[in-house]
Amino acid sequence: MRGGWRMLRLCIALLVAFVVLPLFAARGAGRLRVVTGTVAEWQAGQLISVVNEQTDPGGVRIALRDTVYIGDPVTLRPGVRVTVWYEFVGERRPVATQVAVLAPAGRLRRENE
Repeated sequence: MRGGWRMLRLCIALLVAFVVLPLFAARGAGRLRVVTGTVAEWQAGQLISVVNEQTDPGGVRIALRDTVYIGDPVTLRPGVRVTVWYEFVGERRPVATQVAVLAPAGRLRRENE
């Protein structure tokens, strides 16, 4: 009978490890988040890093996978203002769903003068 209890405890431990714990880990996943700021780093089709007054100096590094672009993606480069909608999907970095190019870097300076 002693072996039966061990097997039962093992099954309960595996159930908790593979079913219950991932539910807690995924609680923040799937929620769409938004960051608006200036592009600090840009690798076409790979990643974008956006900085603003609320992020650390390195910015929020976001992977680009099947991303929809609003505006001209050719103008994306460091210094351009963007809004990025992203979510956590279990990858190393959050993944962007949309990137809106707000204004090219040169136009921002001219409008503020």
